[in-house]
Amino acid sequence: MSTKETNLKEKFKQALESTARVISDDLKVKEKPKNNKSSNKFDFFEIDNLTTKSDFIRFRAETDSNALKKKFSNDEIYKKNLPQNNSCRSLYNIAEKIRYETLGGKMLKGIEKNFTENYQQIVNLKRKDQLKT
Repeated sequence: MSTKETNLKEKFKQALESTARVISDDLKVKEKPKNNKSSNKFDFFEIDNLTTKSDFIRFRAETDSNALKKKFSNDEIYKKNLPQNNSCRSLYNIAEKIRYETLGGKMLKGIEKNFTENYQQIVNLKRKDQLKT
């Protein structure tokens, strides 16, 4: 990987992290990394995995989604209302994700655009897979 490409990816990662902190209202200085994956750290992807335009789109959408979850989802309320049935729990998780992504998309049009591009990409990929079979 060239130095220019590495620098570009590093700047992209910094921009995503800054954006995530602003969206989630977590403007604290970055702490040292913890082993806990549910910590407040937004470093949830490897920079080496950014190879195509679709990867960049996906990571932007994932970053936005995680930041919105941190901003709009209360873990205590979420766990209190979590259904016992596995299928109901799955639907509850999907509904919660739709809720905070919709709220964020209505507030910030850039986030809405990131989600739209990502979901269009997912749908197109599934269509291509269906055509092959």
